[in-house]
Amino acid sequence: MKTKLLIIGLLLTIIFNSCSQKPNAEIILKKSFKKCQSIENGYYEMEHYMKYTSNKDTTLQVYKCFFKKLNNDSIYSSAFHYQMFSENEYKRDVLYTGNDFVNYSKKDSTGKIMSKKLWAKDIKSYSHNYTFYSPLVNSKSYPLPKDRAYIDNKHIFEFVGEEKINSITCYHVKMNIIPENDSTEMMKTLRTEINYWINKQDYIPIQYTIAIDLIMNNDTMYQFEKNILTKYELNNLKSKTQLELSSIPSYINLKDYKPYKSPELLPKDTVAPNWSLISLKDKTVNLSDYKGKLVLIDFFYKSCYPCMLALPALQDLHEKYNDKGLKVIGIDPYDTKEKDDIDNFLAKRGVTYTILLGGKDVAKEYHVSGYPTMYLIDKSGKIILSQVGYGEGIEEELEKIIKENL
Repeated sequence: MKTKLLIIGLLLTIIFNSCSQKPNAEIILKKSFKKCQSIENGYYEMEHYMKYTSNKDTTLQVYKCFFKKLNNDSIYSSAFHYQMFSENEYKRDVLYTGNDFVNYSKKDSTGKIMSKKLWAKDIKSYSHNYTFYSPLVNSKSYPLPKDRAYIDNKHIFEFVGEEKINSITCYHVKMNIIPENDSTEMMKTLRTEINYWINKQDYIPIQYTIAIDLIMNNDTMYQFEKNILTKYELNNLKSKTQLELSSIPSYINLKDYKPYKSPELLPKDTVAPNWSLISLKDKTVNLSDYKGKLVLIDFFYKSCYPCMLALPALQDLHEKYNDKGLKVIGIDPYDTKEKDDIDNFLAKRGVTYTILLGGKDVAKEYHVSGYPTMYLIDKSGKIILSQVGYGEGIEEELEKIIKENL
């Protein structure tokens, strides 16, 4: 009798332990990856929340998308047709058939079509501008981890618990990626954390978030995105017409794509156009105020990474040569004091030279099409150097010319 009771007690203990044991995070993610890899086509609706490092606010966009995965396509993993909404307002349709890429708006009845045969390189270069629910549409089911993530000791997995998302019971799994930073890079990653909410019934990830902490020039920055599936029907695409050019309304005036041609920068020996702008200190500043000075103008904006790389070098030139007749001036055509907190952004980077805001017309007059763009203007008001971008050796080149013209 005692033996039977002991056996029963042991069995109950085993059953209790097995029931109370946490689900395995890695197994859940592997099942979800396998499920997403099995998807061939479908329709979904998603909410996309995004906060970029350079912005205080989080934006919300809604997408309604038909898709069908493609085999070995050189640009996209899927043919797709989606509508995008922002602030509950329709914005545009985007269609990729596998042969043509079309971007159009029903609001103004206009659009552009790009033939893959003619413009494959251009279509690919713009691809980062378009948003998808990647676990379903992407051939690699990003951001679900691949096999090597479970053995490389750079990923840490944790089962958080069971939670409901839109009344659906989900496994909540967290993955932290151990950062690997190059000592030569100015921007370093402190943390990357991805959270997944995976439908307990079908293993579809119906929500995921990606949070990244960064540091650059003693300023910590935070980027965050959240993607939520609000509706989905998979492997049940009844009609492919939504993925064809015939799905475009007949009233849309489609025009063939013409590549943008960047204007040439103002040439050397051109008299620099005068301007009048408001500084961060709310003072009116004119280029003519600096007559008889050497002026270095930097067209930049806050969320431009190469622009951020250039700031320390420009500050260094300002500190070295301001008292000797060099005036460094930053012109930001896009950011505002109130919305973008540009003064705090610059203060954290130790920028003390003059910053001017609202210079879109000035940038256009100076033929600015890429950032940063720099002009060096001599004491007579003529351009002696123009430069687009920032990279190795530019600071030395600038300093050499500055010394020659002070």
